[in-house]
Amino acid sequence: MHKNKRIYSTTSVLPTANNNANNSNSTSGNFVYKPPNNTGVILGIIAGTLTTVADALATIGAIIQLDIDVSDDFQSQVNDFKSDQEKDKMRKEIDDLKGQLKEIDDLKKQVKEIDDLKEQLKQLGKIIKSNQN
Repeated sequence: MHKNKRIYSTTSVLPTANNNANNSNSTSGNFVYKPPNNTGVILGIIAGTLTTVADALATIGAIIQLDIDVSDDFQSQVNDFKSDQEKDKMRKEIDDLKGQLKEIDDLKKQVKEIDDLKEQLKQLGKIIKSNQN
């Protein structure tokens, strides 16, 4: 059997020192590697990063706003509850005052009745004195 022998040759793509400056036919000495223009890719990476940061900031802002809204709603409910308690307390005080006014009116009626009774006693006393004479 015969083995295939491959012969590999190496060619350098790296720039080499040009020993013969006057050799214009040599292209291997004039090779200069030019990297591809990656500006678009780099800008794309930067834009993606900025977008991610902006999304994170928007999320943080939304969370902060949610916290503020929940806090405001809670405070509003607490204030409503306190207001309702104060209204209930005021209603109770008003009812108590109405009850006291009714008692005062009843007392006024009793005082009037007493005054009427005093007047009747005076008249009765006059009648008795006039009958004794």
